Amino acid sequence: MTEGRVDALLSEGIERGFFAGAAAVVGGEDGVLFERYVGDARAEPASEKTSASRETLWDLASLTKPIAGTALVLALRDAGLLALSDPLGRFGDIFKKTRFDGVDLRRLLTHTAGLAAWYPCYVRGEGRTAYRKTLAAIDPEGKPGSMVRYSCPGFLLLADVVETVAGETLDVSFRRRVAAPLGLSTDLLYLVEGKGASRAAGGERDDATERRMTAERGLTYAGFRTGVVNGEPNDGNAYRRAGGVSLNAGLFGTARAVAAVGRAWLSRDPALLQEASFAEATADATPAFDEGRGLGWQLARTPESAGSGLSPKAFGHTGFTGGSLFVDPDAARVFVLLSNRIHPDARPVDMNAFRRRFHEAALAL
Repeated sequence: MTEGRVDALLSEGIERGFFAGAAAVVGGEDGVLFERYVGDARAEPASEKTSASRETLWDLASLTKPIAGTALVLALRDAGLLALSDPLGRFGDIFKKTRFDGVDLRRLLTHTAGLAAWYPCYVRGEGRTAYRKTLAAIDPEGKPGSMVRYSCPGFLLLADVVETVAGETLDVSFRRRVAAPLGLSTDLLYLVEGKGASRAAGGERDDATERRMTAERGLTYAGFRTGVVNGEPNDGNAYRRAGGVSLNAGLFGTARAVAAVGRAWLSRDPALLQEASFAEATADATPAFDEGRGLGWQLARTPESAGSGLSPKAFGHTGFTGGSLFVDPDAARVFVLLSNRIHPDARPVDMNAFRRRFHEAALAL
């Protein structure tokens, strides 16, 4: 009966056009307890139409931030290669400017650096070098520590930091420090090329959302993609930074792989991080603000996404493409809901409301 509630909810999502396809996985420390796949992983073009399945690689969008960003920064900290108190200026002379006074790695991870929520860096040039110059020139919107403002530029800056410190590209670091130790190298990755690209869930048509957002800012860009974006990250900043290799977005993964990452955080798997890093990452770093943030993670006390059913210790993240991962230590459960709500066109659906209903139904499993 309880499984029927989740099945009915997913069917409702398809019937009401919330998404073309979706995957739901609920797990515990011992593995997967429930999983479902509904609808189409790709609906367009017709020649590539594919049903959602266990093998589908979903565009994880901003789930990349905690899954890759938090994990890699803390892994480098565990290895003694950096400190969260390090100022951004330590990692390049270009960042030694007054606009970054008070901005350290902890501020970037907790979204308290005072940076803008979003900026299309590619309008000023593509590639790592151009992005570094653009990010260094964007003025902050507030004093560090004065607000919680979710910031994609903050994690673009962290991408530059991690590559500088690690001396290798993010995709290599992620595979070596996160995916491989968890046994997920083929199911959680950047750059879904070759056969992997055919497993990727569909993306948006004509970069429509970022075209609109860029135009609303009075900016122009001639390189927007045309046609349905399949096999590439939907996020334009991630895609144009290094073909999708970034920390604001860029990862692809199966629902089971995302659940396995959640289990690693639930059990505090030493193959991933040290115990102290798990504890620090999921502690409330913004108690003075309404929005609860850990290091990269959103905390359950934050309104909207998690829902009242999850315990106060729960943490997670969402993604623009329609996905989410939440971990509830008290319930010893991991909740994964992935979808392609932007495929082939973005839908004006309240995924947070749908997500809350999913958590409520899944808690009863």
